[in-house]
Amino acid sequence: MRPAVRRRAFTLLEVLLALALFASAVVVLTSSYLNIIEGLESVRGDREFEQEVRWVREQALLQADLKELEKGGETKTPAGATLVWTAQVEAAAVADLFTVDLHVEMTAEREKKREYNERLTVLRPAWSEPVERGKLFEEAKRRIEEDRRRRGEAAEKRT
Repeated sequence: MRPAVRRRAFTLLEVLLALALFASAVVVLTSSYLNIIEGLESVRGDREFEQEVRWVREQALLQADLKELEKGGETKTPAGATLVWTAQVEAAAVADLFTVDLHVEMTAEREKKREYNERLTVLRPAWSEPVERGKLFEEAKRRIEEDRRRRGEAAEKRT
């Protein structure tokens, strides 16, 4: 009779433990992969929205007619989203200088609504009313003369 040879093999417990470790690793790696894919998709969506906002800003700043700019607009993007923008324009205390509050909303079918607000300060002589421009120039001229007069008086006191 031959002596009993002890075979080297894994026990059932060892196999189950190895299988559980392998399954855990697969779950962790799969969730990491999916998070990376979602992050890339989010970045791509942000980049597209930023491009659309840049386009709206360019169109608003190219607008020569102030009334048309204040009407705002609506357009479809190449991706099929709806882009709505409005602009509020206020004249500054300096001639031909304006503050433009630009508001952009983008809505897509399966995405949440995105909004963007920006305040721009622009120099646009074409938007100025001639009467208002004249008043602002006169006011600036008066302030400059008053400042020169004060500086002259201060220089006289020093000497």
